[in-house]
Amino acid sequence: MQSYPATTTRLPDLTPAELAGLLTRAYAADYGEPGDAPSAAECTALADYLGCHEEMRAAAFAVWCQELNGVTEDEAEYWLDVEFIEPCHEERAV
Repeated sequence: MQSYPATTTRLPDLTPAELAGLLTRAYAADYGEPGDAPSAAECTALADYLGCHEEMRAAAFAVWCQELNGVTEDEAEYWLDVEFIEPCHEERAV
């Protein structure tokens, strides 16, 4: 089993694979799966970061799709874009 960093690490310092690992934890927690669930603050920080950094969102999503078990890419993308990520405020977009 792969271990993923805690989001106490600066999100901009993480690789797409590490961000995908955080998405795996957040997705599993949203669906009540046992495991190392991220805190609400960690989820908010990750959602905010990915919502404001489209290139990193796309890169992390591409890696995450390779790790999905029993979830279609469409289902994962819906969760990511509709249920998880909040739209970026214009003043924070990078």
